Amino acid sequence: MPSQEENAALRVPVAGLLTWILPGLGHFYLGERGRGLILLVTITATFWSGVAIGGAAGTVNPHERKLWFLAQLGSGGNTLAAYGLTRRVVAELPPSDEPPFLGHWLSTDVGVHYTGVAGLLNLLIILDAISRAEPAAARRRKRLPSPEVGP
Repeated sequence: MPSQEENAALRVPVAGLLTWILPGLGHFYLGERGRGLILLVTITATFWSGVAIGGAAGTVNPHERKLWFLAQLGSGGNTLAAYGLTRRVVAELPPSDEPPFLGHWLSTDVGVHYTGVAGLLNLLIILDAISRAEPAAARRRKRLPSPEVGP
């Protein structure tokens, strides 16, 4: 039977992976439901707002925007879902000799920036979940005195 220390060590990668899959999910796993809900709504809304502003085919595009796509990958499951949507949209376009013009319109660039920033922010959230899952960090939080509320 695994010891309590081994279970605690397993919490760290699981919290990080869950947060990558869906922002805030690692915090739910750690029992911080309020924090997890706020992170889920904020990052997911930012990411999908970017997709709505820029359009699915032009926003999450690893072929035209490699570095931005790497930033978007920080948002994990959102990026994979948007990329699947992008591939479906492009597949439904009529065949032609030239690849479809996905555009470099201002709205597309704004959408790319929204989704990239959401991915980069989720990297910070992953680090937060990992640090909160660490057994030593949990012990430190328990030892800290509660702030006293003055009159």
